[in-house]
Amino acid sequence: MATDGAATTLLARSLLGGALHVRAGENVVIETWNHTLDYARACVVEARRIGARPILWLEDEPAYWRSIEEAPSVKGWAKPGDHEWAALTRSHAYIFFPGPADRPRLVQQPAKRMEELLAYNGEWYRRAKKARLRGVRSVLGYASDAQAERWGVSGITWRDQLVRAATEVDLAAVHNDAKRAAQKLKTGSMLRITAPNGTDVSLKLRHRTPWVDDGSVTSEDLAIGANMTVSPPGTVLVAVDEKSAEGIAIANRPSFLRAGRVEGGQWEAKSGKVSNIWYTEGQAEFDAAFQAAPRGKDIVSIFSIGINPSLDPGVPQVEDQEAGAVTLGIGGNAAYGGTNKCPFLSWIVIGEATVAVDGKPLCDRGKLL
Repeated sequence: MATDGAATTLLARSLLGGALHVRAGENVVIETWNHTLDYARACVVEARRIGARPILWLEDEPAYWRSIEEAPSVKGWAKPGDHEWAALTRSHAYIFFPGPADRPRLVQQPAKRMEELLAYNGEWYRRAKKARLRGVRSVLGYASDAQAERWGVSGITWRDQLVRAATEVDLAAVHNDAKRAAQKLKTGSMLRITAPNGTDVSLKLRHRTPWVDDGSVTSEDLAIGANMTVSPPGTVLVAVDEKSAEGIAIANRPSFLRAGRVEGGQWEAKSGKVSNIWYTEGQAEFDAAFQAAPRGKDIVSIFSIGINPSLDPGVPQVEDQEAGAVTLGIGGNAAYGGTNKCPFLSWIVIGEATVAVDGKPLCDRGKLL
């Protein structure tokens, strides 16, 4: 996909400087696919400008699909080899542009094959954390023309929105907003979410530690094992009391789910469970995934608030990061300190919402306080 030279340079400086704080003499791995190669090249140049030592890894998309066709038993070759693990342990920073570009084809792969293709993820993150590797995943890897067509958006516009949200955002301000919001969610006991569209939901907090993505990996982050971030950032997410949700939530932003795009979501919750779920668009796709999911799929388990003021409303796959946007999730929250281990996860996003913690405002009509 065609890219602007100035934009790739700005993004590279955002990733290496703002996100990962790369210094002279450090080893940097830049992993990319063909469709994000221009961005990856810019990261190589920026690393060298800083005085760091980059290595560029390319997963060639035609070779990837041909491998699946000619060697469909992917279990043997999908997992990284010892040489890749060695590079991981000897590197200081890692920039990842995910792929493939043809994500619609990827999600259509048989379930067993998908499981084998992605089975290494957990081990990769464990090893990266142990090595204190500072890593960033660029959402631009998902913003291919093929995926844009699936979401019903312009690929050019989508990529421009992501680049601006990554390069124009004030990371220091995002950090401060995230820290303030996380503290309130950690110490508070009761959440109430309201919006002009009729949303009115109450949730209990359990003094669980919120998960924060403020777009930067610092030495303090490494000390607590938070060695990975996302570009563009950012969100503050907390696992809520799984038996507490009461009220009605009405989305005014799209959600870009694994099952497909959904619009106009409306959830009714009682005693922590969603009893009625409606969408104006995407109902059939949601229903198919929801009906196939195991126990725990209907529990309202996650609350998050977006903290990126440079992100436009409803940008695919970062729709939860718009400043002041509230996201509610149903399904598993064990990864965030909750008790629900269900593998299913779905969400709706509410912009221009007002959020109060113990009666004190956290967000007023979409503006963080």
